[in-house]
Amino acid sequence: MKKLMVLLLIISMLFIVVACNNNESAADDQEPGLADQPQDNQEEQPSWMANYTEDMKNVSLNVYSVSDITHILAAFTEDTGIKAEVLQMTNGEILQRIKNEKDSGNVLADVWYRGGADAFVDAAQGGYFMSYESHEAEYFADYTKDENNYWIGTTMTLVGFVVNTEVLEDIGVEVPQKWDDLLNPDLKGLVSMPDPAISGTAYNTVSAILQTRGEDAGWEYLEKLIDQVPFFTPRGSDPTNFTVAGESAVGVIAAFGERQMRGDHNPSIQLVYPQDGTGWWPQPLAILDGAKNVEASKVLVDWILSEEGMKKISEMDDVLALREGLEVPEHLYKLEDVTLFPTDFQANALERDSILSKWEEKISAAGH
Repeated sequence: MKKLMVLLLIISMLFIVVACNNNESAADDQEPGLADQPQDNQEEQPSWMANYTEDMKNVSLNVYSVSDITHILAAFTEDTGIKAEVLQMTNGEILQRIKNEKDSGNVLADVWYRGGADAFVDAAQGGYFMSYESHEAEYFADYTKDENNYWIGTTMTLVGFVVNTEVLEDIGVEVPQKWDDLLNPDLKGLVSMPDPAISGTAYNTVSAILQTRGEDAGWEYLEKLIDQVPFFTPRGSDPTNFTVAGESAVGVIAAFGERQMRGDHNPSIQLVYPQDGTGWWPQPLAILDGAKNVEASKVLVDWILSEEGMKKISEMDDVLALREGLEVPEHLYKLEDVTLFPTDFQANALERDSILSKWEEKISAAGH
């Protein structure tokens, strides 16, 4: 009996040793912290969430813009829960407003999204933007960014001609392909263009022509162009509306994509990029210095620049997203198919007052 008890004790001890060895081997095979790592069936966190926190859903951002971006902000709210509202004004109005707010110590908006690059350069030099380098900025070329990270370009905007082929056919004029074509005597009174003093599109057009043709030849051309325009509109969108309505034959506009110009698929409305070159700028985005909701503003910037944000904006607005690696929709222009004027945005901003002063002289002399 004693021998049997000893044998059973030995067998029990052997089982205990084997079990311990198996547990140790399993522990050795398991990587440290594996339980804390995301499982294969969990979705990867979107890149724009790097600065995001749940309490931001209580925030409401105010955004200044030269265009109606309600749909973009709605998509942002849908993805993030962060509310955002837009106040739409011209470049000149926004510039004056942010300067007044900063000087009074009561900054009402958080972000400025979309406008003339020269206006953003002006605001950055005046100290009205906060420097912020988004982690998404690495996917954007250097020419799209301010070197001090005060603003970053999101999409490409080109100056183009929106034309009404029915009106042109009625007056026997071919579709203009170059800037000099706008000087055709038969187009007198039928060319629509915004006021450069308040429209970034028009100011970019004027400054680009002066930079490309030189002061003397540039102003000589602009004097002739002024004679072709019955009046200069207060908003950059007006020439499109007038041309679609048949009140103008040609409009000088900030062009996005041909589909947008057609409105209700009107085949008589076309978009032309001048063969001899055109003005352009990367559509900027910046956080205002003194903004009350800085962290949520960073999330808006991150979301717009993200792959998801750029894809949505490109699809909604027919714009060429400047984020590298994105596929360009077939109906949009390719940059290699467009001739761009060499543009110095710094000079555009520095010379703005002198150019507009001389422009006003030319306008007065022409009786506008």
